Amino acid sequence: MYRLLVADDDMNEREGIQFLIRKLQLPLKVDTASNGKQALERLSEAHYDILLTDIKMPFMNGLDLAEQAKALKPALKIIILSGHGEFEYAKRAILINVAQYMLKPIEPDEFEASLNRVIKSCREDEQRDRMLRGLAPARDRASAEEEASAPREGTGDTEQRRAVEEVIRLIEREYDQDLSLEYLARKVHLSGSYLSHIFKKATGTSVVKYINGYRMEKAKAFLCEENYKIVDIYRMVGFSDASYFGMAFKNHFGVTPTQFRAMARPE
Repeated sequence: MYRLLVADDDMNEREGIQFLIRKLQLPLKVDTASNGKQALERLSEAHYDILLTDIKMPFMNGLDLAEQAKALKPALKIIILSGHGEFEYAKRAILINVAQYMLKPIEPDEFEASLNRVIKSCREDEQRDRMLRGLAPARDRASAEEEASAPREGTGDTEQRRAVEEVIRLIEREYDQDLSLEYLARKVHLSGSYLSHIFKKATGTSVVKYINGYRMEKAKAFLCEENYKIVDIYRMVGFSDASYFGMAFKNHFGVTPTQFRAMARPE
């Protein structure tokens, strides 16, 4: 169960979001705040995993709240909620590195998809932190003996962790190339199926999804720079088809590359 703080000065919006979360049976414990100042106070007093904030609120707007919340709790996942007329106003959100953007009026299907993506990201962060600290979950340790017996495929958690870390480094260096599970497995001298298993165990996500997520973050960074054209960026991050890149970007961030670029463009 993850903790979500909803900040919106409209009581109907707050209640509507709570209703949707209950109806969709999302694994979230929800608290609310009626303005940005109140939300920041609650964030400083208790642990929250996700902040969903409207942009226009009294005392402190949603972007000021998001910026201060991120400084207070860097791991906090932030979802920006804005009306269509406020979309340009949301460009500052890019600098805050928000997780998702949603436009009002809220569409239940899009709302569910956006929150599920953020919940999944929270889970992946937890598992990745365990891996980097060398602390495998107890349920994973139970299968260590079986995995250690795999021929020529490393023994114990330490070698598994090293292999996964090397694959992550390869992805970060070669994200603009035609990466595949088989290619990465050969690089670390493992079979594709074994690498897939230990990577998912360590990071909480598949190799392919990790590659896609890293490429999306790089694409977002390139879109923030005016000297790169959108028609070139998809190739720069390893995609061979512009339409597929656009669909992947929208699925990951909730907005299209063109919308994101408009938000990033200075006045």
